[in-house]
Amino acid sequence: MPPIRGFSVSNENFPGSDYTADEWEFVAAVAAYQKRWGRRYPSWREAFNILVALGYRKVAPPTALPRMTAAECEMIARARQRFEEGSHPPGGATSAPPA
Repeated sequence: MPPIRGFSVSNENFPGSDYTADEWEFVAAVAAYQKRWGRRYPSWREAFNILVALGYRKVAPPTALPRMTAAECEMIARARQRFEEGSHPPGGATSAPPA
């Protein structure tokens, strides 16, 4: 029988996926909720109620999330520039279909 893999394996396979103590607390609370109520996929309202039960409260006015980071904007600008210069990847979506 193959070994049963859990959350700990993700840290070994995906660097940068380390969870903070707060994130682990939320994961454990969701798992407990799922087990208690037999809900495999809690709704957003249920997830919010789990957060409230953990002590979440709004303490600052909401701020707008940026649509794109500066790095994403730069990457798109470079891609547009390459497109305008005509350096398309071979067989890309911009190539004309065979006649």
